[in-house]
Amino acid sequence: MKFSFSPSSTDLKKVEEGTQLLLGDIKSEKELEIQVEFQENVPLTIARNGDHLHITCQEPAHYYRGLNWAVHHPEDTWNTKSEPVYFSKNGVMLDCSRNAVFTVEKVKSFIRIMAKLGMNTLMLYTEETYTVPDEPYFGAYRGRYSQDEIREMDAYARTFGIELVPCIQTLAHLHNALKWPLGETVKDTADILQVGKEEVYTLIEKMLCSVKESFSTNRVHLGMDEAAQLGLGKYLRENGYTKSSVLIREHSARVFEICKKLGLEPMIWSDMYITANTGGSYYDVADDTDCSDWEKPDPELGLVYWDYYNPDQEIYEKMIRVHQQLSNKVIFAGGSWIWNGISPNYSKTFTCTRAGLAACKKYHLPEVFCTAWMDNGAETPVDAVLPGLVLFAHLGFHEDFDEKALAEEFHDVTGADLNDFLELDALDSLFQNGQPNLDTDNPSKYLLYQDPLLGIFDRHIEDLDLDTERYYQDLADRLEICRKHSPAYDTLFAFYHSLASTLAGKADLGVRLKKAYDAHDLSTLETICEEVIPGIINDLSTTKLLREHLWMQDAKPFGYELVDIKLSGVIARLTSTRYRLRYYIDSRVKRLEELEADRLPYFLPGTPKRENLWHRIISGADLMDTI
Repeated sequence: MKFSFSPSSTDLKKVEEGTQLLLGDIKSEKELEIQVEFQENVPLTIARNGDHLHITCQEPAHYYRGLNWAVHHPEDTWNTKSEPVYFSKNGVMLDCSRNAVFTVEKVKSFIRIMAKLGMNTLMLYTEETYTVPDEPYFGAYRGRYSQDEIREMDAYARTFGIELVPCIQTLAHLHNALKWPLGETVKDTADILQVGKEEVYTLIEKMLCSVKESFSTNRVHLGMDEAAQLGLGKYLRENGYTKSSVLIREHSARVFEICKKLGLEPMIWSDMYITANTGGSYYDVADDTDCSDWEKPDPELGLVYWDYYNPDQEIYEKMIRVHQQLSNKVIFAGGSWIWNGISPNYSKTFTCTRAGLAACKKYHLPEVFCTAWMDNGAETPVDAVLPGLVLFAHLGFHEDFDEKALAEEFHDVTGADLNDFLELDALDSLFQNGQPNLDTDNPSKYLLYQDPLLGIFDRHIEDLDLDTERYYQDLADRLEICRKHSPAYDTLFAFYHSLASTLAGKADLGVRLKKAYDAHDLSTLETICEEVIPGIINDLSTTKLLREHLWMQDAKPFGYELVDIKLSGVIARLTSTRYRLRYYIDSRVKRLEELEADRLPYFLPGTPKRENLWHRIISGADLMDTI
């Protein structure tokens, strides 16, 4: 491999190293002569003449995108390919706080994927899953990153021209830290730090010093979102009532001063500045909103507008206009929906991403990133994020969505078939009748976890004019084919194949149980007891083993214990259901009271059929009731 760069770069050695790593990752042995020309404000252009490549681009991350494309199309009849660059920064945020702390090697694999896509920013979302010296309870039992681990990932990212940015929390979302002795002197509520208390700012400075020592960038995301109870706990008792709009301004100003002292450039999530000033919900602002009388942050504090909910481009445009009145540094965060339960939602991801990024282009926002939240315990394997991630990169180099080009990019980057991944949408499309799942229904989660004797969600299955066994078995058959199409992700598809097989037996199990019980159909109950339930347990045991394999492949072991408990709990209740049925069939009990209870609607008419909280799915009783 021969290289030449114009102008000459002090990072030439890094680029050569990154090139070799990238070519090794895609197993290319072809010798190329590569001439790279870095220029400001130019499109990414790849010109080819035989084995000679001339790549013109703005930065190394764009060069890697061009190289990846050229290597994957060696026989194509082309001379020049050119792509515009719509965002100066386009990246990903990996959630390493919702139980799954991804291994250093897994993060490196994402960095290589990002390099192939031309993305240049990777945020590590770590609420308290990083080391703060002299604070042993910070990240305890959670698999927190050491400073050396972060430095290793940071150096690897820089090899590919990718900035590794810390994304921490300095106000709310800190319940996992505050539940320990650490929290006694600094918390307002169970989840929120007490604004104005000096011990809080001492702790925050420790957090930021750790970040400063671990990351090479001077940028930091401070969090500060969703603090709905701000000032309503210990603060209220000690100081009386203060408007949350004043508290967020005062707190962000204090933390901003710490950042300036340490030479850090901060950004925060924007929602508290909007909800605290309006008293409404985040997106509930008028089109002509005037923010001149609002409590405002320092204009140099970056405001991150997060929105992965709205299909309407006009809503994004309205919100961008509001943000531009509050900050000189507006950043947009969309998302790839892998936090909706056990399965991804690509129809929601694609609809909202296209609308959101179109608005960002119209208003010339310089920075966007795709969040990969892992809400409710990282139940969805992280590789399911890939279609949304690739789409985000695609729209950074294309005016609009190009279905053929996207599928090609996806294959070139992952080695897999995009349509195979899109099949996973069907797991939660049970109620959609072929339409996009914009309401984010998630039946694959609650129909898996719900108790077969209680049947909390059975009313909605009864009302559905659909054979759920056939629906999920057909999906399982399709996913078996996907395994063969995309062998690089065999375990991922094996897991979802097994989940679909499990749901084929379990989705309507409660309905069948109650129908047979009400009819005193002992023959059917016998079949369910001795054949159906053992089959479901067998399928679910396979599902559980595959999910464990994926977890240990991707993340540190900490946090898997909760997934283990959830899935094992379903097996335990299926086993108990067999015992209960056996006793009833053998006349050792006269009735099964659980099956005599009315099946009530869980979801109100016209509302999404979505429930993501495990403790609400598994029982009518309160799992956390201590009174």
